Amino acid sequence: MPSWANIMKRIAAGETEKAPPHVTALNLYSGELTVLEPGRIRFDWPVNPDYMNPVAVFGGYLATLADQTCSFALMSMLEDDRNFTTADLQMHFFRPVTGGTLHCEGHVVNKSKNQAYVEAVFTNDEGKLCLKARAVEKIIPA
Repeated sequence: MPSWANIMKRIAAGETEKAPPHVTALNLYSGELTVLEPGRIRFDWPVNPDYMNPVAVFGGYLATLADQTCSFALMSMLEDDRNFTTADLQMHFFRPVTGGTLHCEGHVVNKSKNQAYVEAVFTNDEGKLCLKARAVEKIIPA
């Protein structure tokens, strides 16, 4: 299995040729990874009008971005001999995402041997809260 650190470096560099097919199909790497620290990331996503329904971004797509944001945060500190899967994802929507850039910040709140609790906060260009997500990630052997 490739190193999580190397995967995150490739994503940050925009090298997405090895991205899984679902990531490519959903344009999940179309944003820019602007912060990459152990347990903390920031991903700036230019709002894509293709995902509007019809005046705001579809909540299901935002949930996908939230899952990705939480995953990136965990990947930034996960051991290479471990893998993970999302066991629970909770979304809380505060205002519609209608344009501009969505700033997605994720951080690992707690990580144990078998699971991690990760939070994501999404804000718009005005710094206003659009949504919050909480994820429980089940950590498994690679």
